[in-house]
Amino acid sequence: SDKRQIIPAAGLLATIAAAVYMVVQLSGQTATLTVDLTNAALAEVRDAQGQVLLRGQFQLGDEDDDDTERKAVLAPTRVDTDAGGAAEVEFSKNAPAVQEVEFAVRNVAPGAVLTFAIDGVDVATATVDGKGRAEVELDVRMPGTPATR
Repeated sequence: SDKRQIIPAAGLLATIAAAVYMVVQLSGQTATLTVDLTNAALAEVRDAQGQVLLRGQFQLGDEDDDDTERKAVLAPTRVDTDAGGAAEVEFSKNAPAVQEVEFAVRNVAPGAVLTFAIDGVDVATATVDGKGRAEVELDVRMPGTPATR
């Protein structure tokens, strides 16, 4: 009798853990953000107090297809000297109606709430997982383009 109750309870806990993981991963998605990031220069990651943890300059990256990529290596500031990460903005050269934005950070305090910004514009937030990592991926529309959803 006790063994039959353990299996559903373990399944329920696994489902809850998967749901929490997805919420953390998707918390940075913002459907209404419209901004032109085609000439993005600066990526920053700030903590809940507004302190800049990571900062990096975007550089034009190599891309094999018809897209343009701007990448930034996120270097730590004095606030968290062992943190690190990367940011990327990718868009079509021909019709950049939607820009793909990605941030990934590591070695940050677990549970910290981070804000990801490009050129001073907040584009996403996320909560750091138990291993000190956070990632966001989202689509940002160009100003003047209609929503696709």
